Amino acid sequence: MPSKGFHPIVSEYHILWEALKHYEDRLEKLSSMETDEDKQLTYDEKLQDLEGVLNSLKVAAKEDYGMDLE
Repeated sequence: MPSKGFHPIVSEYHILWEALKHYEDRLEKLSSMETDEDKQLTYDEKLQDLEGVLNSLKVAAKEDYGMDLE
């Protein structure tokens, strides 16, 4: 039985990558500008989570299509 997970095509990998990198840039900016330590910590935690998502996406793109996302 085939898996029912999400299997993006090449163009979708690129769109997802670009969108997540844009979000990463935004979170970094928000974190650096934030004066409230709790909010800054929240942004930093999201950045850590996002790093994992980006790494997973990079591995999946490589395995599915031999693509190197950068």
